[in-house]
Amino acid sequence: MLARSLACRLAAVAGFALAAGAFAQPVLIINGLPDDISADGTKTTGLFFDASIEQYAIFTWDRATGYTRIPGTGLSIEPIRASTDMSVLATGKNNDANWGDLNCFAGYCTFGECTPGEPLPAPIPCMIPTIAHSWTSAGGWVNAGSLARTLDPGTNRFFGGTRCDSNINSVNDLSGNGRYMVGGAWWTGLTGFGGGPASGQCGDFYAFIADRQLGTVTPLPVQPGTTTSRADFINNDGTVITGYDLGEIVDPEFGPYTGRRTCVWVNGVQTILNTVSPSFDQFPVNGSGTTIAGLTDPAFNQATFGISSFQLVRWTRQPDNSWTPAALGLLADFFDGVETKPLLGMSASAISDDGNTIIGSASYGTSFFDRISRAFIWNPSINGGVPMDLGMYIEQIAPGSPIVQQGFTLTAGRGISADGNALSVSVQDSRTTCTPQELGLFTGNHGVLYLNGTGIACSPPSIALDPQDNVSIQYTPFGVSLNVFASGTWPMTYQWQREDPFNPGQWVDLAESCSGFPYGGEWDYEGTSKSQLRVGQANCGSGRDGNYRCIITNSCGTVTSQAAEVIFQQGTVITQQPVDVEGCPSTFGSTFAVAVSNSADLSSQWEIRLASAPGAWIALTDGDNVMPDGRTLSVFGSSGQFLGMTPSRTGSQSDYVLRCQFISPCGGATSDEVNYIVERPTCPVICDSIDVNNDFSSFDPTDIDAFLSVFSEGPCIPEENFCNDVDFNNDGALFDPCDIDSFLLVFSEGPCTLCGQ
Repeated sequence: MLARSLACRLAAVAGFALAAGAFAQPVLIINGLPDDISADGTKTTGLFFDASIEQYAIFTWDRATGYTRIPGTGLSIEPIRASTDMSVLATGKNNDANWGDLNCFAGYCTFGECTPGEPLPAPIPCMIPTIAHSWTSAGGWVNAGSLARTLDPGTNRFFGGTRCDSNINSVNDLSGNGRYMVGGAWWTGLTGFGGGPASGQCGDFYAFIADRQLGTVTPLPVQPGTTTSRADFINNDGTVITGYDLGEIVDPEFGPYTGRRTCVWVNGVQTILNTVSPSFDQFPVNGSGTTIAGLTDPAFNQATFGISSFQLVRWTRQPDNSWTPAALGLLADFFDGVETKPLLGMSASAISDDGNTIIGSASYGTSFFDRISRAFIWNPSINGGVPMDLGMYIEQIAPGSPIVQQGFTLTAGRGISADGNALSVSVQDSRTTCTPQELGLFTGNHGVLYLNGTGIACSPPSIALDPQDNVSIQYTPFGVSLNVFASGTWPMTYQWQREDPFNPGQWVDLAESCSGFPYGGEWDYEGTSKSQLRVGQANCGSGRDGNYRCIITNSCGTVTSQAAEVIFQQGTVITQQPVDVEGCPSTFGSTFAVAVSNSADLSSQWEIRLASAPGAWIALTDGDNVMPDGRTLSVFGSSGQFLGMTPSRTGSQSDYVLRCQFISPCGGATSDEVNYIVERPTCPVICDSIDVNNDFSSFDPTDIDAFLSVFSEGPCIPEENFCNDVDFNNDGALFDPCDIDSFLLVFSEGPCTLCGQ
């Protein structure tokens, strides 16, 4: 059955394969940069994490010249978008120019202990938000600004462009000519939903278009009453934009409700493509702006095509700027060699310029834990015009290709060249030497897949970022990570080495531990043949300090990375010291101390200083702790980093001195000493409920009988009820005549007091 199925699929793809070059051998070049691809398929861009500065950095990759690092920090870690020739880049970057004076803006008061409409105090420290920027080699980074920010003379408050937490707007795409950026920007009105002043943060989200040539940022028009929208994709000349707005959806079965509606703007005019079902996907547009594609749900498909299932749908633009949809089908469930995983969803990501090749990703599985992702491709000449798994397609046009070897998976299609031949893809390498495979380290990467690799020369390994030195102070079950970011034609091998600590200059190949990363487990190395190495550290690094490097090899070359030094810092580092606590008798207080160590065996123990012997400390235990001087401190969390305490009312003043001992095989640490001070004269007296017998009747004479009975060590009245304890005024003294005085005073609707007050 499986053989016949493969034969049928092979026949279905034969037409396209021949057109692409008579079963030309596909070529995959790994480069790690998936965010955007040039029109000719020779360049890509994306982010690498630079551990030396603990920030992400933008790189571009050119098949002919290799990597180029783009200067600039403070990135939003959103995808990098590029013009078709990669000369213009766009993304979110820190609002260093403080456009709109928003860097320390915390919004306006709407409720609470402040004056409605007044600006809220600036947060300390200010969280500088990110905002749309573009980059060129000649001009560097340019802050694009955001939607108009206007001062209202009547209220002296700004409205319009604002921020939400850490960003002002987000760039989702850049036109092919590099002139226009589109995305979503925060915007707020003068009044909120309740008619009062708007907060000025996290208001509405508006689709915008930024014109780099004119320096303007304007909202895209939406229908009246719509206050939320977003732009996701833009074509080459900036005339066609896709996205969504928030408006009325009329479900044929459930009726109208508000949801995301797929829409397109052509020359600034909005058209809603789907008013039957909500949008769960983004809809890429081709370079000329004539084709859009995305996933639609059964309600839309039933109403439009009479098909009661999800479908990949392609819209074609007509001369009058209307759009005609066509259902393209759905991926089959995926058989992974053991079981068939049902298709859960698909998402289109890119379309070739002629509109005839669509790529994206699909997810399969029966639960969250067994879910997998795989890339797909659609072309009218492939698989009878039905979407097909990209890995299966490669396997059929190039049987035995290393691109589709067992354990090496094409997990997502990200971008596409104008002619549809070069695909930006994501991959997962789950090949390990372990049994079972899951005990080893799985890694991901990205690259460019050329469906027809004819004439593409082998690219030898080239390194963009070498592994960086790492001083480790904190244990994690996944160990210390070292990464090497490199490009090269696949297949490409990695071999991590460690310098022999007893023979400097001699390097030793590392082997897999196959540990499965158990918490607290002791293991040496994972990922020894991957782009990422993990160094185990459960017991203070266990002597694994030293220098590490990686040798990368493919069929046309070898490169050796620079060495990175790994140091496991001995001892324990307290990252948060406890602080003094002030409280009242019988009321809860807390303090905490946080520490890290290179050991899984880090433990904590809170101690209290003896008042009679200031140099002596005793360990606290959970529950009531009685001091030699008679004071009581009720505690929980005595062996954790958070300590909760309730002091007794005994004595006129209580001063508890505390500290936390952190114990680790790597070396311990002692926190600062802190005080829990209880000042009775400044604390209110808190009496128990006057409903002593808990019969839900207050100021009831039976409560007097119940209290006096219990005070005399008799039963509760009535006996079947539960009575409160006799320390009515909570001064810590039981069977104290003062409690009778307090009880009778409160029963007479007087204040709760202690004797003599």
